Parts: sequence; C-alpha cells; structure tokens
Amino acid sequence: MKQTGSPEARLSVSRPHPWFLLSMILTGIAAISSASILIRLTDAPPVTVATYRVTLAALLIAPWCAFRNRSTPLHWNGRVVALTLSSGAFLALHFIFWISSLSLTSVASSATLVSTAPLFVALFSFLFLNEKPSKKLQFGIFCAAAGSALLAGHDYSFSAEALTGDLLAVLGAIMASGYLIAGRFARQYLGLCAYTASAYGTAALILLPASLLTETPLSGFSGKTYFFLLLLALIPQLIGHTAFNWTLRFLSPTRVAILVLGEPLGATVLAYLFLAETLTIGKFAGLAILGSGILVSAMAMPSGKDSFDE
Repeated sequence: MKQTGSPEARLSVSRPHPWFLLSMILTGIAAISSASILIRLTDAPPVTVATYRVTLAALLIAPWCAFRNRSTPLHWNGRVVALTLSSGAFLALHFIFWISSLSLTSVASSATLVSTAPLFVALFSFLFLNEKPSKKLQFGIFCAAAGSALLAGHDYSFSAEALTGDLLAVLGAIMASGYLIAGRFARQYLGLCAYTASAYGTAALILLPASLLTETPLSGFSGKTYFFLLLLALIPQLIGHTAFNWTLRFLSPTRVAILVLGEPLGATVLAYLFLAETLTIGKFAGLAILGSGILVSAMAMPSGKDSFDE
C-alpha cells in the first residue's frame, strides 16, 4: 500500500495479538448491530438521530482525549489534518445520504445498496492505493453482498422517487468507503483518541448546521427518546465505530468494510431476540451466506499484507 507523509512522523505501534484483534472486531460488530434496534426505539427524525449520535459521541470522548493527549505524541501536519477532516466529512455525508434514502425508497433497497461499501473500498483501493484484492477476497465480497441482499428481502420499487432514494443509498456507500480509506491513512499518524475525537467532531459540525438548515427538530422529545439517543452515541458510535477505527491501524480498509457488514447480521439476530421479528428461511440463508463471506474475507489475506511497515 502506498504511504503518505514522512515515515518519521508515523506512530510506532506494535501489532496486537490476533486474539485481541479478533475480540475488538467482535466487540465492534456487536456494538454497531444495536444501532437499528435503538433507532427503532427512538421517536425522532432520522437526521436528528444522526446529529445526536455523532455530537454526543464527540462530546463524550473529548475529556478522555484531553487527558490522553498529554502523554501521547501527536503528528499533525497539513496532510493529516486534511485526512482527518475528510474522514469526518465522509461520515456526516454517509449519514445524510443514507438516512435521506430511507424516506424515498424501501428499507430493503436502501439496506442492500448501502451495504455495497466494500465494493467501493476495494475499487478505490485498487485505483488509488494500488491494492489488488485477491480472488479469495473478491469471492468473500461477493458472498457478503449476496447475503446482504437476501437479508434485505425483495421489497423493491422502480418509481422515479425510489430510484432517487436508491442513488442516495449508493452515495451513502461511497461516503462510507471514503470514511474508511481516509481513516486508514490518518490512523497511521494519529492515536485512536485524537483521530476519533477529530473525525466525530467534524461530522457533528456538519450535521448540526444541516439540521438547522433543514429545520429538523433537535429538542422537544420524550425522556425515553433522549435516553436511546444517548445509548446510540455510547454503543454503536463510541464503542462500535471506535473499535473499527482502532482496527484501521492494523487492517486494510477493504477488510474493515467487510467486517462492518456484520452489522446487518447482528441486527437481524437482535431483532429476532428482542423485537420478535420473524427469521424466515430467506433471512436465515442470508445470514449464513453473509457470515461465510465475512469469514472468507477476514481470512483472505495474511496479516502482514494489512499493516503498513513499521
């Protein structure tokens, strides 16, 4: 993989034990899987949910970062700042495009199309980072995409409005790929705390004005809704996204994007357990294929091909 910046400025971090890396991945998948359940329990517009999610996460992580950064070296330069701000902007745009698509197209179409993020990560990594995915990784991506489509179901529409929503969902997937690729490079120069606080803060600074410009309400909700908005910031964002941002220091963005596809897998199981949603044969098959795709992709490349050279 091509590098950016001077090698001297990069953080020197030893590679974690594989079992610890696996535990962080599983923690991230479990945490982000709770997002759909928590969103279902809130009584607020989608953009409000996204705004609270990243804003509260940025505010909650800031004090810890202020303390941690006293002893952690920071390697800020123009390129690192640009990468970090770009990552936060991509995250905000991902939420804006994807959430907007939900009001125009079916949930099935939106969920399927936004799950194409690994395809764009692999494509952009090949075009701009000179990374060619192996045949095994390509097969894993195909299985993961097919499994996501089966999980989403067959509720599709071809009206002009629905097609606009589909396009927004694809844009959401592209923004998610940008978020992961920019984060991959930024994490080579910044510790987890500095990077996440900056990226989440940037996303919040974009989503807050967007909420005001679109006259999206940010107050007047019930105590229960505020409680679930707080849980969204704590669990899917602070724990889930931060766990995957940690793995970006050691894994390629393509593999991280595929691992993030564990979200619909986990969300389907949680919906079955806590919301009494039916687990049909099609969904069961989708779970099996998606899980297989994630497993194949995770094992597709030796670990040495993921990390930058230390």
